[in-house]
Amino acid sequence: MKELTFTIQHCKYIATVALAGKWTLYEFAQIITNTVGFAFDHAFEFCNDLENPYDSTERYSLFADEGEPGDDEAPDPGVANTLVADVFQPGKAMLFHFDYGDDWYFLISCTGGSEIDVKRRQKKVLSTVGTPPEQYPECE
Repeated sequence: MKELTFTIQHCKYIATVALAGKWTLYEFAQIITNTVGFAFDHAFEFCNDLENPYDSTERYSLFADEGEPGDDEAPDPGVANTLVADVFQPGKAMLFHFDYGDDWYFLISCTGGSEIDVKRRQKKVLSTVGTPPEQYPECE
């Protein structure tokens, strides 16, 4: 079974996670938000343009799974049935754009991959450095 290692980065916070087995991008989004301590309560997308997600030529969005009406362009692939291993390989980075109102951006980098001997899917946080961002900071 294939195991991929990722870094999740936002400013000075970096988490390293490993996923073994077949995980969808939707499930990966849940893992990312859980790792940084966010509620999984907003729309999101994975984008290949690391500077401006709106200029991405490769995009996987939650809205594609929901079948947004009136979109005459070719729809983006969804996240519910797209496997992480079909999108990421070692050396590839994408932007995880979460909560289009607050525009949270996390740099997701696939840093390694290997075949391991496990019988079922696994996920684990290998390390964290820094303080994770606060999703809903108190207003003063």
